[in-house]
Amino acid sequence: MTDDEVFESYGDEPLNFSHYYNFVFVFKSAPLDNGGQLFLKLGGTMEKVSAMVVDIEEPPTLNEIADNDYAFIKDDQKKLIWEHGEPI
Repeated sequence: MTDDEVFESYGDEPLNFSHYYNFVFVFKSAPLDNGGQLFLKLGGTMEKVSAMVVDIEEPPTLNEIADNDYAFIKDDQKKLIWEHGEPI
C-alpha cells in the first residue's frame, strides 16, 4: 500500500488512545475492513510529550496528526504491511 492509498482509505479512521509508555502515546483504530489495525505513536521525547494535548473524548485521525509521527498498519496476522515516519 502506498501512503496516498492509506491516507485516502484510512485517514479519517478514529484512533483511540491505547496506552502511554516511556514518553510515547499509542493510539489504535478499531479493526479495519481488511482485518488489520492502524496504529499511531506520538511523542518520543520529554520535550514533545510536555507540549502535547491528548483528548480521549475526541479521537484523532491519521489525517489530522500524523505528519511527523510514526504510523503503521498490521494485518490480521500481526504482520507489518505499511509504515509512515520514523519508528519511535
